[in-house]
Amino acid sequence: MIVILLFLVSLSFASQDIVAKVNGTVISRDEFERLFNLYRKEILHFNPSRPTMEDKRQFLFEYIKGLIVEDVAKDMGLSVEEEEIDERLRLWGRKSADPFLRRLVRRELLVSKLTDKLTKDVRVSEGEIKAYYLLNRREFYYPDQVKLLRVITETKSTALRVYKVLKEGNMPRGGKSIIIGRERWYSLQALPKIVRRKLYPYRVGVVSKPIRLETGYLILKITDRRKAGVLPLDEVRDQVRAKLLKIKRQEVMREWFREVLKSYSLEIYLKNLE
Repeated sequence: MIVILLFLVSLSFASQDIVAKVNGTVISRDEFERLFNLYRKEILHFNPSRPTMEDKRQFLFEYIKGLIVEDVAKDMGLSVEEEEIDERLRLWGRKSADPFLRRLVRRELLVSKLTDKLTKDVRVSEGEIKAYYLLNRREFYYPDQVKLLRVITETKSTALRVYKVLKEGNMPRGGKSIIIGRERWYSLQALPKIVRRKLYPYRVGVVSKPIRLETGYLILKITDRRKAGVLPLDEVRDQVRAKLLKIKRQEVMREWFREVLKSYSLEIYLKNLE
C-alpha cells in the first residue's frame, strides 16, 4: 500500500500546516502529530520521543487508508459499535479514552472487518505450505536445544525433596508450595550460565540441584534434547499456514486499495512531516 501511495505523492507545495489532503479533506500537521503520538504510546506502547521519518510516513499512509475505509464502510455494510471500541480499550487497560484515540481504534477495527470480508474465501493449500517450507528451510533452523521441566518450591527443604523425586524418575505432586510448570524447549546458548552449569552434560534425565531465586527455589530436569537442525514440517505447518495466509490477505487488500484510490483525489506532503 505504501508503494501505491508513493506514486501519488504530490510534488506541489503546500502550507507547512498541512501533511495531506484526501478528496479535499485536510490532515493538518497538528492533527497528525497528536494522532501519531497517541498511536505510538497507546497502541504500539512505544515511547513517542525521537520517532523516525519512516515511522511517521508509515503511520500517515496507514491513517489515510483508515480514512478511506471509513468513507466506504457504510456502502460495504461495515460498522463499528461503541461497545466494540470500549472492549478493545479494555484489552489495553483503558476505561476511557481521548476522542482521537477512539477514532484511531474505530478505523483500525473497520480495516480489520474489511480485510475479513474481502478475504473470507482465501485459503492456503497443503502444496503451498510444503513449497514454502522447502524453499525457506533456513527460517526453521534451530540451535542445540533442551526441553526442560521446571519446578518451583518455596523452601530449600522442599526443593531437595523434589530434586530427589525427579532424580528417581518420578514426578512430584504440585500444590501450594510446589509449582510445576509446562515443559518447554530452550536454546542451550540462551540459558543463563548458572543453569548450564547445573544441567551439564545436558543428557536427557539430568536434574539440576536447587537454584536459589528471590522468591524460592528452582529445579530443572532435561526431558528431551535435540541437536541443531531444521524443524520438521509437522512442527511448523501451522506457522507456515498463518504466514502464507497473512501474505495473501495483504495482497488482496493492496489490490482493493489500488482500485479504490482511482476515485480519490490524494495529495501528500512528506516534507511537512519533518
